Amino acid sequence: MPLQNGARAAAAEAEAQGKTAAAGPRRPGAAVVVLLLLRVAALCASAAAAALAATGGAALLGRAPFRLLLAADAIVAAYSAFEAVAAAREAAGGATLLPEPVQLWFDFGHDQGFGYMALAAAAVAARDAASCGGGGREWGSVGAGAATCARADVAVGLGFAAFAFLALAALLTGFRVACFLSTGSRFAPPPSSY
Repeated sequence: MPLQNGARAAAAEAEAQGKTAAAGPRRPGAAVVVLLLLRVAALCASAAAAALAATGGAALLGRAPFRLLLAADAIVAAYSAFEAVAAAREAAGGATLLPEPVQLWFDFGHDQGFGYMALAAAAVAARDAASCGGGGREWGSVGAGAATCARADVAVGLGFAAFAFLALAALLTGFRVACFLSTGSRFAPPPSSY
């Protein structure tokens, strides 16, 4: 069976240092734990934004931008839940769900795609929420009160927070892809001892 999930780089490093390759798998570092925290934060923010948009009643669900916010944040929450489980498994066992190159590119590409989807939905809803409570004639016929306007503002803010967490996760997964391309492992190379 070919070596994967960093075992090839760990074996090469162990051989270079004169150690045997049976020293054990490399323990995941702080980057894996930070990635797990970012995934959980994105899950919480997007699920809360979707819940607020869903429970806003006819005043919010009757408006297309908030239906888009609900759909986008529900999709981002489902993706974040899957990735949080994958990150927890990686932090616990050190192995990825998929082969290492596939997992790294999957994470990097999907973090960007779903992050921009959350950003686009929150931006559209923010433009619509800006007219709420300010005497905008679009909201007047639906009977939007102060509570509905506050709920709309919080849902938009949480949508932007979900994007921010996914953007940070994309930066970290991009670093892991760069490490993989340069060293053959998703872990940063150890400092050299000159």
